[in-house]
Formats: sequence, structure tokens, C-alpha cells
Amino acid sequence: MKFVTVTANPAIDLTVHAPNWQRGEVSRGERLDKTAGGKGISVAINLGDAGEKDVIVTGWMGDHNDGTFTEAFEEHGVKDEFIRIPGDTRRCIKIIDDNNGETTDINLPGLEIPAEAVQKLEDYLEKTIDGDSVLVMGGSLPPGVPAQYYAQLVAKYRDKCRYVVVDTSGKALTEVMQAEVLPHVVKPNIHELEELCGHELEDDAHIVEQARKFLDQGVELAVISMGSHGAWFVRKDQAIHAAPPRVKVMSTVGAGDAMVAGVVRGLALGQDLETIARTSTAYSAANIQHMGVALPEPEVIERLMKRVMISQLP
Repeated sequence: MKFVTVTANPAIDLTVHAPNWQRGEVSRGERLDKTAGGKGISVAINLGDAGEKDVIVTGWMGDHNDGTFTEAFEEHGVKDEFIRIPGDTRRCIKIIDDNNGETTDINLPGLEIPAEAVQKLEDYLEKTIDGDSVLVMGGSLPPGVPAQYYAQLVAKYRDKCRYVVVDTSGKALTEVMQAEVLPHVVKPNIHELEELCGHELEDDAHIVEQARKFLDQGVELAVISMGSHGAWFVRKDQAIHAAPPRVKVMSTVGAGDAMVAGVVRGLALGQDLETIARTSTAYSAANIQHMGVALPEPEVIERLMKRVMISQLP
């Protein structure tokens, strides 16, 4: 199985640890972490750490400051096929209050993507995607790329590969979910789901009901993540809730991407839905216990899986 992740708008995440920082005040930071960011990149790193050998990262990236990314790709055993364009990849600022675990994000816009770079990525995908591929698209879209871009890729590749998975937000997510051809798998968080349906979802039954509307449109699996409240994994014949184990939270950055990695790997391995829910929730719980994106040893994942609480709705 070949995993191809597309990160259209990667970022170098600059994470400032500033306990008890106050908005509008001069605050003291304790340290700065610099990591490679972007949903598809984080998914790929988790897949590499899980032991998958054929993992590819692609998208667009500035050629002036790509060292942070190339080091991460080499460390985690993923193949770098990013299209380089002139300039600096954007930085995103994250401020973490280590005393309460809260994270504040300041996400900057990305580089303007020229038309020739868009074509290069399309040419690469055309020659790379085949019937043994899992295609994962994640994150925001940079300037110069239309909001319909992910939806267009879904329409092109849904029937040409094993699974197409989308984890995005805002206008890009709306375009994907309103298109005629939908992905095999979507993973909105609860806030994105409520934005899609236009109202607050009051309880689990309403969340599952809304997820099943996506299934009626052609989605095979909808995963609704809810932070510390766990996630719903919904198929036409099953709705499984996975509650994560209680762990010490260092950073929530990349938790959802780790969950996506667990989902797509589970699908590729032919796992049942409960195993997918347990594994992907364990991946997420493992990631939030440290800075950056990485999975621990398999023994740690197995222990976390045993602590995931599973429940179901009819």
C-alpha cells in the first residue's frame, strides 16, 4: 500500500512556551520549539513512525527555508516529493500555556502559488496515484489556489485509488462536501461539522445523524473529532464513540492528524471499525503528550489502546 499525502499550505510551527501569559501584556517565554507543520505532513510522519515504508509527502513549499522539513522527512522515513517554489514557507506561531494546556494559534497566509507549480503537482499526482494508493489531502489552501481544489482532486482520483481522505476546513471543506463526488473518508471536528450543517449539534445522536447524511452522499466513513470528548467513527451500519485515556497534555498540535493516520492505516490493513477507533485515538493521545509530531514505541500505543473506552449508538 502506498500513502500519498498532499499538504497545500505547509508551515514551520514556532511554538512559544509561556506559562500564565496574558493577552496585551509583556509575558516571559520559557522556550521556543520549531517543527515541520501541515496536516498531510503530520499524517505522513505518523504513518512512517507506525512502520509504513511507502509514504510520500507532496504539495508546495518555499525553497529558501525547507531544512526543517527535509530533516523531519529523513528522520521519520517519508519520501519528499514537494514542489519547491521561490520564497519562504510560512511560519505559524503557537503560544502554549503549560500551566493549563491551552494553545493559542496565529496562522499566517502561505506563499502565492504560481500556475506552473500547480500544474507540476497535478502532473506528479497523475503519474503517482494508482489503484494501490491512499490519497490524503489536508489543511488550508494557499493564495493562488481556488477553494475548489481539493474537491477537484477528489473527483479526479476517487475511483482511481484505494481511498481518498480529506481533512480540511472553511470554504475548502464546504466545496468538498457540496461537490457531486465526495471522498471515501472525511474528518471534520465538531466545530467544522456544526459550521457545515449551520447549527449547533446538541447531543451525540444529532452528531451521528449529521454524519450519516454524509454517508447518504457517498462518504464511506465520517470521523468527527471532539478533542478531549473523543471522536465518533460513523459508517452506515455502525457508530462507534472512542473516549481517549486521560494523559498529560503537552500540546494538542497534530492530534487530529495523528487520528487521521490511524484511520487510513487501519483501513489499509482491513481492520474493523472498533480497532480503527481504538488505534487512531491512541495515536492522538500519544501525540499530545509531547511537542512535535511523532509516535512512541508500539508497546506504548498498545497500552493506550487498552485504555480507550468504546461505546456505540444503533
